[in-house]
Amino acid sequence: MATIYLNKKNLFYNLDKISQVNPNILAVIKDNAYGHGIITFSKMLREYGIKKVCLRNNFEAELVKDIFEEVIIFYPGTNRNAKNISYSINSLIQLKKNRHPYIHLKIDTGMHRNGILMEELEEALEIIKKKELELRGVFSHFCCADETTPDTFIQYKRFEEVRNRVIEFCKKNNLNIPYFHLANSEALLKLPKTFDYVRPGIAMYGGIDGFKPVMKLVAKTISKRKITSLQGVGYNKKFISSKDMTVSTVDVGYGDGIPYFTNGCELKETQALGKISMDSMIVEGDFDEVIIFDDVKEFVKNFNTITYDILVKMSPKIKRIIN
Repeated sequence: MATIYLNKKNLFYNLDKISQVNPNILAVIKDNAYGHGIITFSKMLREYGIKKVCLRNNFEAELVKDIFEEVIIFYPGTNRNAKNISYSINSLIQLKKNRHPYIHLKIDTGMHRNGILMEELEEALEIIKKKELELRGVFSHFCCADETTPDTFIQYKRFEEVRNRVIEFCKKNNLNIPYFHLANSEALLKLPKTFDYVRPGIAMYGGIDGFKPVMKLVAKTISKRKITSLQGVGYNKKFISSKDMTVSTVDVGYGDGIPYFTNGCELKETQALGKISMDSMIVEGDFDEVIIFDDVKEFVKNFNTITYDILVKMSPKIKRIIN
């Protein structure tokens, strides 16, 4: 069976680099820690000293709630009253229905996906006060932090306004002031300031430039064979050999999360040939094991997609090992 190796040294390097900007980190570990394995990855985060995380849903929260001091659920489901679990509130309707006592209020500053509208802010704060909810955090999300556009600065200035209005309301009503978080991976190195916490995702995993890759995928060889010139391999014989050669079949395929390809693929130390199969691929050379990739930023160049897409689709049935 193929194995995913998690490079703890590289993870800690990435966290060190992020900490130089702001040591208060809300680590984003949604979708199985971007495919790295949420429990295994969480243990490394805790070893580093991370105390707060953000994740997708109640299921993920149950897996790691005993590891961290605070777990923020972006898309909460049924009610959980554990004191270290906070719910993200994404609309006024959700806020009015919410029965969970600990919340983070998301504000739509320009992405127009989720969040309280800026003109609804005081109404939302009044509801929070009336329902005696504990407002732990206020946050927003950038729509274009990976591009050079005015949008990021505009959203940043809007969030500054939100922060000022929230603080004013809390002081006026003798309420605790929440902490504020805005900067994601692409923004944390660009913003003039990052507020109370930063919220890195893909940077932690090394999926953008300037950060070191954490995931390495290694496949084991199932069989080897010698083929002669003009012999085809795999479904529909999409690859025809131009010479005598040895090929190895390794135990990872699109059923494990590798993007589907029909005309080969560049790997770390060799190339895949022809069509990928559900549970295997054929590679050029005589190998006992093959590194499929050890830097997702290079591997993704084979496909018309993004590093996130490669990482999050890595099957949970693949064993994760820290090294």
